[in-house]
Amino acid sequence: MRPMNRLPEALLQHLRDPRHVGEPAGGATHRGEAQNPACRDLLVIFLRVEEGCVGAAGFQATGCPAALGMSSAATELLPGLVLGAGLPEQLRERFVEAYGEPEAMHRHALNLLMEAVSNAVRG
Repeated sequence: MRPMNRLPEALLQHLRDPRHVGEPAGGATHRGEAQNPACRDLLVIFLRVEEGCVGAAGFQATGCPAALGMSSAATELLPGLVLGAGLPEQLRERFVEAYGEPEAMHRHALNLLMEAVSNAVRG
């Protein structure tokens, strides 16, 4: 298991007290899934889209602490972003602005998140 002490404290808070687990209230209009067999991460992102923008987000995840913490954090960053092919990059920019660029050992978790969001947009 990866050492949790390398995650920023703000992401550790999301790991200890995850937010928006499961589908958002009112249901999801989009669902995206991604997995990383190397560390057994599995992530499902749920989006409720209203008037072309993400109104609410939720997640279900298993795997490493980085994937769990980043997924919870993403559910608070996604609302307000415009649904479309650029959504994963919009989220990535918000994530890095809020939490910084992940260390090399945790980048796979951010990539997993981007893949799940991209799949939700396509789905």
